[in-house]
Amino acid sequence: MWYLVTQQCAVSTKSGAKPEKRSFRIPQRLLFAILLLIAALAGGIVVRYLPDLDWIAQREDMLRSKITTYPITCYVSGLVVYTGLSLIPGTAGKSILFGWFFGFVAALLMVEVGLTAAAVLSFLIGRFLVRHLLHRRWKIYLRWLGKKFAQDGAFYLIWLRMAHAPFTLVNYGAGATNIPLTTFWWTTHVGILPATVVYTFVGSRIPNIREVAAKGLWATVDPWLLVVLVVIALLPALFRFWFPRVQY
Repeated sequence: MWYLVTQQCAVSTKSGAKPEKRSFRIPQRLLFAILLLIAALAGGIVVRYLPDLDWIAQREDMLRSKITTYPITCYVSGLVVYTGLSLIPGTAGKSILFGWFFGFVAALLMVEVGLTAAAVLSFLIGRFLVRHLLHRRWKIYLRWLGKKFAQDGAFYLIWLRMAHAPFTLVNYGAGATNIPLTTFWWTTHVGILPATVVYTFVGSRIPNIREVAAKGLWATVDPWLLVVLVVIALLPALFRFWFPRVQY
């Protein structure tokens, strides 16, 4: 999707023509949901037949016991780790792992705050440190973003988040424009919330290692987990229905 936006932006800038509407050729979230289901099943098989499963389960119990005994310390440490990892491109899937380890509510707060903090930090770096480099490298794209943000900045920022545009590129690109920091902050919170709820919930429904060892592969089959995976697959179509006036 982001590739289509950048290509059409370049064409429209050079020729002056309006970008044509294009439909999704590849249902990326459907593929993600399928891969996530396969990964869960594969993980269940691997965990079920590991030779020293009891040793691993003991370590998991020890870590979960520390979370129960020292919740504030563990949550703060988890928040710092998640924020740091969010600054590294290509580290998707963390919210599922944190949902599995910390539970839905704690992971939801942790991911929402950590991801927004990382976005704001990237935004500030893009605005005050590398703005000139970004304009030199992506002048055409940033000009398009600046025009859209000047017209309706909050809407387009939320749209980019919900459309799952590359997280790091949106952060630095927005920092290189004149969008206010406060607008970027609250739109990031709102835009990442739906996906954060879905992924942390998926992680919270994945059973622990002892349960997988006791019940086998069927422990990973959860009705609510399957429902959420279907929702992930349908999100692109629902998004196009809700925002039909946005040109891809």
